[in-house]
Amino acid sequence: MLVLRDLYVELQEIDKTVYKQKQRKVALVLCLIFAVIGLGLSAVFRHYFGNEDGSNTWVNLSGVLLGALITIGVFSRFVTRPYYDELRYGWNLKRQALKIQNHRHRWEKLLEEKNETAAVVLAFYYKATLQVQSLEGNDFGYNDTKERENKFLLQCQGLEVGADPSRYSIDMLLMMK
Repeated sequence: MLVLRDLYVELQEIDKTVYKQKQRKVALVLCLIFAVIGLGLSAVFRHYFGNEDGSNTWVNLSGVLLGALITIGVFSRFVTRPYYDELRYGWNLKRQALKIQNHRHRWEKLLEEKNETAAVVLAFYYKATLQVQSLEGNDFGYNDTKERENKFLLQCQGLEVGADPSRYSIDMLLMMK
């Protein structure tokens, strides 16, 4: 699991099959809950607040939006349970990778200046991205990222800069702010 302790992040292995099964199950359950609550509230709102002669678009939309809010609220109460560990890990890993991706060109410029922090951040980015792509079965993206990671590692060797993803910490991203 992605461990956020003292602003350090650890990459860990999780079972791809378990991840995908839980992801599908949670998505299906959330869709069903949303459909039942959203449609139910829309029907109730139409009954009490609807206009028999006119359009009830806003009444229906209100029911659907309230249904979405209730579904999100229900899910947020359960997401901290151990059952969701793999899904939380994948979600947090994606978020970290995207934060780095948003400034990747700047990290790459710092790497050219032999900045070791940039090497660590980019090493973590490639490992995190590869793991997310593997978990989600994105073979094309995985192969492309693996190629870019290999080029990155060769560049680090040429620059004589250490690229150890286990040294990554969230506070390293503060350099870009």
